Amino acid sequence: MRKKNELAVDKILECAKEEFLEKGYENASMRTIAERAGYTTGMLYGRFADKSQLFRELVEEGAEKLFAFYSATQEEFSYFPAERQRREMDSYVAGKMDTMIDIIYDYFDAFKLIVTKSAGSGYEYYIDKMIDIETKSTNRFIRVLNEAGYRTNEIRADLGHMLASALFNGVFEVVSHDFPKADARVYIKQVQGFFAAGWYKILGFSSAENN
Repeated sequence: MRKKNELAVDKILECAKEEFLEKGYENASMRTIAERAGYTTGMLYGRFADKSQLFRELVEEGAEKLFAFYSATQEEFSYFPAERQRREMDSYVAGKMDTMIDIIYDYFDAFKLIVTKSAGSGYEYYIDKMIDIETKSTNRFIRVLNEAGYRTNEIRADLGHMLASALFNGVFEVVSHDFPKADARVYIKQVQGFFAAGWYKILGFSSAENN
């Protein structure tokens, strides 16, 4: 049986989530959260130092799990031989993306807060950090291919960043628009296929190499 203090924290977090979802991080009020939960402001501050701690408590577990998985995926891929990286540049990502979708939907409310309501919080630039990793990984991938003798077209660094940004913001659209999980899988697979074909074209790989 859950202790009284644990039940109080659960109630506060649920009310905080409602407040953040309605008003966003910047406009959310600790006083209103306390009122929603049926506690005094003093009791709320006795459990949570500020709304930053409340927001972090709501999103941290899912955010860290997704970020750790994505970072590990990129690191694992970087250790593949150049030929394997070249051969699996699309299929490898597709497999890992399914797991990322699972994580996002396991913590959907957390990602809803991060994607749509985090302005002003410590998670405002969460997606940007993933975009930076994607950009660096793409640059490294191109360098590995060139060093192994695969000829690629020269790619501007800012173009790589723009495309990474478009990809990730496209993926997180499923959260912004509350896609059912099954629909999200189809949508993200289509988005990923679009970007994969685009990269083959930009890098100068023939359609035969893409098959």
